[in-house]
Amino acid sequence: MVEEKTQGITVKKKDFSEWYEQIVLKCGLVDKRLEHSRGFYGYPPWGATILRQIEFLFEKELLDKNHNSIRTPTAFPITLLEKEKEHATGFAPEVFVITKGHGGKDLEVPKVLRPTGEAVMYPYFSYWIQTYKDLPFKIFETRPSFRAERTNAIFPLLRTCEFYWIEAHTAQIDNKHADLQVREDMEIFTKVIKEKLAIPFMLFKRPEWDKFAGADYTCAYDSPLPDGKVSQIGTTHNLGLHFSKPFDVAYTDKNNKKRYCYQTSFGMGISKILGMLAAIHGDDNGIILPPKVAPLQIIIIPIYYKEKDKEKVLKVAKKVKAKLKQFRIEMDSREDYTPGWKFNEWDLKGVPLRIEIGPKDIEKNQVVLVRRLDRNKEFIPLDKLNSKLIEKKFEEITELMFVKAEESFKRAKAKNFDEILKKINAGIHLVEIPFCNSQECVDKLKEQTIKVRGIQLFANNEKSVEECVKNSEKKAKGKKCAVCGKQAKVIVWVARQY
Repeated sequence: MVEEKTQGITVKKKDFSEWYEQIVLKCGLVDKRLEHSRGFYGYPPWGATILRQIEFLFEKELLDKNHNSIRTPTAFPITLLEKEKEHATGFAPEVFVITKGHGGKDLEVPKVLRPTGEAVMYPYFSYWIQTYKDLPFKIFETRPSFRAERTNAIFPLLRTCEFYWIEAHTAQIDNKHADLQVREDMEIFTKVIKEKLAIPFMLFKRPEWDKFAGADYTCAYDSPLPDGKVSQIGTTHNLGLHFSKPFDVAYTDKNNKKRYCYQTSFGMGISKILGMLAAIHGDDNGIILPPKVAPLQIIIIPIYYKEKDKEKVLKVAKKVKAKLKQFRIEMDSREDYTPGWKFNEWDLKGVPLRIEIGPKDIEKNQVVLVRRLDRNKEFIPLDKLNSKLIEKKFEEITELMFVKAEESFKRAKAKNFDEILKKINAGIHLVEIPFCNSQECVDKLKEQTIKVRGIQLFANNEKSVEECVKNSEKKAKGKKCAVCGKQAKVIVWVARQY
């Protein structure tokens, strides 16, 4: 008999950094043990399956919104990256450069491992888009990208040198349609992240000094970490004409006149979202997975201690499995592990529902349904156990997960610098302040490792990003900047970012 203990988590979640390091390894999310590979990780089957399930959710929404899937190179000539000057300057510190080719010979033109897709996708756009009839042109690509992160910033899944994401790009006929596309991106993100993955976030227009290099404006999604910091898990950008002109992404209109496309890009940080699932929903016993992405949604644990009970318990367990075969369901009938050991193992891995079946349950013609989220137990008559009931339980679990996560998302307001520091240091994730937008105040916040996250978007039923900015400016009138005390120009939110 295996020793009655699990190789589980040995620290509490309040010790977030150590807890998280254990979570990602022991729960099988990523493996960072490959020698000399800091920032480049392997994904065991459990983590890779969750990653793929997240991708499926986003891909379905994109396909439903008439995006098509494409594939483009991982490495491309550095000359392409340099075509849009602001973009090239912004990404220069983070680029991996390939200088050697076959036989160790110097490449005539060095190549870069793609940090993002604009510079390699848009040359193809110039071939694939010809007339106004080709618009809107909407595509996406699910792939890894590469950024040379600072060694001291690397943290599994949340910040790595190789990360998985989905890039969705569009070419539009005018700026009005580009703005509408940005709103559509936000709807997709909300539908997956909030409704399926139960992750809370706030949506911001990033300040000018922190927007995507080459964008007209950037909108970003910030979610809370247990240590009081926030993490950006996605972005959507209106790129205007910044890329279409240097890459000649153009169309001929109805009058046969050449016009440049207005472009957008939308990035969903899939591997980072996997990390946030663990960080936000996990507890002292392991991860807790939303049913939509759990590799295993239901685990059946047959319980018997006498040989005479074995056959009848396993027989009922197999019937239950067959009855619920539309779900990702397995039965753990391993002989060398006790039921308690199995409970701990599947709790560690975050399986949403456990079905326990023992001799007494068979006598009562029932099963025991246990939620991983809160260990809530229900005794369900066998004739009431069906797919419809399980679907309802999954919906309840997702809703409860979101409520719990939202309750832990701490927000507050501050009127002066001391209040900002006090609240951020107390673990408040995001603090709303009046702000003057001066570089001096940006730098003063940075000295305390606090960043301006931006203007909150669509909190008051606004119709556009522009209207959100105007409302922020109106709210700031008559108020003093919380950092320097001078006249405020906008209302923004600040936070410590991972």
